[in-house]
Amino acid sequence: MGTAFGVKPGRVSWAFDPKATSWDGVTNAPGWWDDSNTHPEPVTAMLSGTVRSVGDAPTDKAAWNKIFTDFNKRHGKGAVGYKKGEKIVIKMNLNQMHNHGTGTNDSYIAPQLSQALLRQLVQQVGAAPADITIFDAIRNVPSTIFDRGSKEFPGVHFVDGTDTDGREKAVVDKSKPMVFAQGGLTFYLPTVVTQADYMINVAGLKGHTMAGMTVCAKNHQGTVLKADGSYGARDVHPSIAVRSYGNRVGSPAAQAMGSYNGLVDMNGHPEVGGKTMLYIIDGLYATQHNEFRLTPVCKWSSAPFNGNWTSSLFASQDGVAIDSVALDFLSSEPSLKTIVTGAVDNYLHEMALANQPPSKTVYDPAKTGKALASMGVHEHWNKRHRQEVQPQPRQRRRHRAGQREARVDNCHCHKLTRRGCGRRGVVRDEWGTRRRGWLSVISYPYIRRIGCGHWWICRRLT
Repeated sequence: MGTAFGVKPGRVSWAFDPKATSWDGVTNAPGWWDDSNTHPEPVTAMLSGTVRSVGDAPTDKAAWNKIFTDFNKRHGKGAVGYKKGEKIVIKMNLNQMHNHGTGTNDSYIAPQLSQALLRQLVQQVGAAPADITIFDAIRNVPSTIFDRGSKEFPGVHFVDGTDTDGREKAVVDKSKPMVFAQGGLTFYLPTVVTQADYMINVAGLKGHTMAGMTVCAKNHQGTVLKADGSYGARDVHPSIAVRSYGNRVGSPAAQAMGSYNGLVDMNGHPEVGGKTMLYIIDGLYATQHNEFRLTPVCKWSSAPFNGNWTSSLFASQDGVAIDSVALDFLSSEPSLKTIVTGAVDNYLHEMALANQPPSKTVYDPAKTGKALASMGVHEHWNKRHRQEVQPQPRQRRRHRAGQREARVDNCHCHKLTRRGCGRRGVVRDEWGTRRRGWLSVISYPYIRRIGCGHWWICRRLT
């Protein structure tokens, strides 16, 4: 349901590499955030692979140019790429960070991913460090991200809820209010958002004690502020809760499918979703929920993880599609069955059909007098075909004209599926290079045939 967006509309790219994460789950001197436990080279390669897949190009630079050009065309700027001097703001989920330290076992965006993204923006896109901002308006930017980022790229801005240790404090811009359709709520955005030309949404992969899961859409709980600069996130809880939070006093009632959801207003605002040209989910160390620190129990038992860290990255230009894929991953993990429950996908239905949502709500957060259009494409993949091994034909075939695409690209197969028929095959990637290896397949509605000539989503085989 909904309208897919992107160079390849609705495409969601998944990179998986177990070599990226070797932390024992216990040691924190150094902890998971250190390069000895989370390895920069695989993480850099994973980010490169997902960017190339989303941008449908053979090089990082070409992929970024196609991503920016596609975004600008859809937003009335013409068929142009990134221009020098344009500002890029990166919203990172730093929810568990309440100081400027390392966070010990706190779960937040991996420093290795943060640094790899900065390198991409400076070296491949051509952005000046001073035109890039990393922020979480209500939490703290940890030293693990700040120190290496400011050292390699002096001039990058780090904005959080403080104005100490080299960080800048988030400042409210009252000129562009965000008005929720229900609840009488009005929020405001930080100036780093309203003054930016583009946004990149970098979320974590985790369940949530009230909302069922927290990925890209809910990441903006750390963006919205009240008029006095205080946090607005707590006021949003009643409209996004899909399960009551234990016996906590004031815990909101669980919302059902077809009900109003504040995440639609939050992400539908032109200064938020309207500026987001790329969505990334850091799934290197998925954790059980928003308040759960990283421990060995966070390792996933489902295949292909098989008792190890999730070691994954996801990327897309379509915010609804990427959250839909994240939900299918999270809901398939046995250890999260009691957490990822309820009407978790209600907000995805409301976003995909924002012009005519099941709740009949008129979403118009910027008060333009016009209801939001579809914010992306939502569908669930067929879990029965999550892993399948079959040989590839050599001849390239064309897909049916006009077919939509909302797929997962597995950028790093690493012999994930030596089950099934066990056969090997010869494939060509999208640029004609022949590759031989085990085929790992994830089936998803609207998967489009790629260069290897069939319904497969392998991009690089080991």
